Amino acid sequence: MSTSLLTIDQEATLLLNFAFAVVLSLGAAGIPAGPRDIVTTLKPFAAQAHIEAARPAFEIAPRAALPSAQAPKTSDLGVFRSVAISAARLPAAGNWHAARKTDYTAFFSAECESRNFAGCDSRFATKIRGLREQVAGLSDRATLDLVNRTVNSAMAYRSDKAVWGVGDYWANPVEMARKGAGDCEDFAIAKYWALRGLGLEDEQLQIVLLQDTRRQLFHAVLVVHTEAGRYVLDNVSNRLQADTAYAQYQPIMSFSGEKSFIHGFTGNSRNMAAMPKDLSTVAPGLGM
Repeated sequence: MSTSLLTIDQEATLLLNFAFAVVLSLGAAGIPAGPRDIVTTLKPFAAQAHIEAARPAFEIAPRAALPSAQAPKTSDLGVFRSVAISAARLPAAGNWHAARKTDYTAFFSAECESRNFAGCDSRFATKIRGLREQVAGLSDRATLDLVNRTVNSAMAYRSDKAVWGVGDYWANPVEMARKGAGDCEDFAIAKYWALRGLGLEDEQLQIVLLQDTRRQLFHAVLVVHTEAGRYVLDNVSNRLQADTAYAQYQPIMSFSGEKSFIHGFTGNSRNMAAMPKDLSTVAPGLGM
């Protein structure tokens, strides 16, 4: 996103988009969302809309495991040409917090067994564990490309219904090792923990739930923030690309560390009317 200030028209459109997103968020939480609720909720954002669009979202910590890359200083959470706004009580937040409740940074390392993790000798774990030696001396992009391809080949794609018997389930690495399969958010979670084990910080990694308008599916990917840009690690492709290359991806909500976000858009860049009216129905891998 440009670092210039929004025009009045852009700011107005952005606030309308945020209003729609707020209605979705409140509705998903079971809270009535009338006009007064929207005004009250948006009041803190109205005076800051142009500032948030111009200001980086957070400081990026150095990556000790990737000495060849300079530590990026700032990044913007508004991936796929969107604007991110902090939101609480998102339906999928519980799934995300459960998936990262236990620290799995050692699962893909030689310390796996000493930490009493199950599945350390599985094909899934051993294949991803080999990344530690393979990434030495690689650039940021080459490292992310290798991680994406390795995890994509480490387990089979199967729907949550086929693996767990439910429509949506976010597995942890031990569960993935046991099943040897998962769907899109499981691949994203596996890449998250693989990169955490390589030294990347929480703030550099963003799980994004989105609409794939081309395939008419809800989908999940991992976006990695680097000094060179934001790269998408996607289970449907071994090709590493910047987030701006995905015109068909429309972000709905995302998670970075403990924080949750909903996404809006400036101008007429996206059709907000096509966004899901009930965020609790957003299940990655299922039809829109």
